[in-house]
Amino acid sequence: MTEEARDKADNKSATRINKSTVDAAKLPAKNGRAMMWDSELKGFGVRIGANGRRTYILRYRMGGRDTIVRTYTIGQHGSPFTADQARKRAAELLLQVRSGQDIVAVRIAEREQIKTDAIMRGERLFEVAVESWFQGHVIRNALRSKGDIRGVIDRDLKPAFEGKAIDEMTRKSVSKALNEIGARSGAAANKAHKWLRQIFNWLIAQGEIEHSPVTAIKKPFAEKSRTRFLSLGELVVLWVALDRLPQPFRSYYRLLVILGQRLRETADVPWGEFDFEAEEWLLPRSRVKANRDHLVPLSVQAIELLQSVQADPAMRKGPVFTTNGKVGIAGFSKMKVAIDTAISELLAESREARELIGTHFAEWVIHDLRRSLATGCQAMGIDMIHTESVLNHAVNKTVSGVAGVYHLYDYYDEKAEALERWGSLIEQAVAMFRNGDVPGVLALDPARRAKSRRRRSLQTPHAAN
Repeated sequence: MTEEARDKADNKSATRINKSTVDAAKLPAKNGRAMMWDSELKGFGVRIGANGRRTYILRYRMGGRDTIVRTYTIGQHGSPFTADQARKRAAELLLQVRSGQDIVAVRIAEREQIKTDAIMRGERLFEVAVESWFQGHVIRNALRSKGDIRGVIDRDLKPAFEGKAIDEMTRKSVSKALNEIGARSGAAANKAHKWLRQIFNWLIAQGEIEHSPVTAIKKPFAEKSRTRFLSLGELVVLWVALDRLPQPFRSYYRLLVILGQRLRETADVPWGEFDFEAEEWLLPRSRVKANRDHLVPLSVQAIELLQSVQADPAMRKGPVFTTNGKVGIAGFSKMKVAIDTAISELLAESREARELIGTHFAEWVIHDLRRSLATGCQAMGIDMIHTESVLNHAVNKTVSGVAGVYHLYDYYDEKAEALERWGSLIEQAVAMFRNGDVPGVLALDPARRAKSRRRRSLQTPHAAN
């Protein structure tokens, strides 16, 4: 029996559909289906499944008997429709049919539009847009800070705007997100603000949006200039505490101490940038913040340290500091925690360490190692311009006009001497500490010697003219 013939047979036993008749309807056999048609409203019925589910429907034709019968599902009995609500809805739908509207076709079109809108919205989600910016701007332009940017995106930006389309982000939602990030770290909030601003400016340039929700939002937190540097004693304690870290992290952080280069520039260094015969490290402009080639003379200590990472020259391929042989190390936040733990353990266990710096290692960040090298070298009497050149700061900015264009000497010999003296100082101080000679380490500290010289100078009477 065809479906239409079966429905005709069911129509002969039509009854007024209400709560009582629907609840009392008998269930069909397993895998079967029964229909109950309303005796008053043509096409209005209830489909009854073997599992007891009762669903209100409306059947209609858009023309004569030769046209297709269409079925429109109104909804389930009891949730959300009662019999009276379903009848009222069926009557409204029949009016639309009589006015020439194919309600099934309309529903299909609406569902397709919802799917299309969902796809389009998905393409405009912030997490999608930020990846387009990262590939189209950061990677394409080989930004040196791509590792740091990646961390800001994954740690702060994506979680803050998960599920939000770029069109739905407002100044209020951006401010709220920055405040929440700032509750953990003001510096992190400032970085999030910086890159958000650039992301939306890029999207505007791409024609994706007309306005940026970051407009008129100022940097959330004022950042004070850091003046923290590690004393020679603190550097010795740090160096010895690094014994507790595994390779390649131990050698990586020690190289930061003795060469003072930037964290990520060092972390991503490939073996090919080192020339051990010439005793040089050439950082190409594509990898450095200053956007110019930077030649770093390698001290004896730096060469020995690097060669200890990989003793076999034939195996020196790819990144120097790596855990998988493919990319440079990462996870700096976790490693900083590990270093601080190692320092605390050393201070708890070593009387000599406590005698050297006390029971507490003051708050510090990895970037302070660069300032420590500069401060220590200057205390040894090394010219500030030479230490600035070691750190790859633009020393010719102090020379104005045409002279600034032509004064491009990179102080190579002076840099080499500075790094040799600094490396030797660290090596000698660490050796003394390991031998238990705390007074010897303290006597080596160039800052203490400089203070002593100034004190003697003030105490010595000036000779008469």
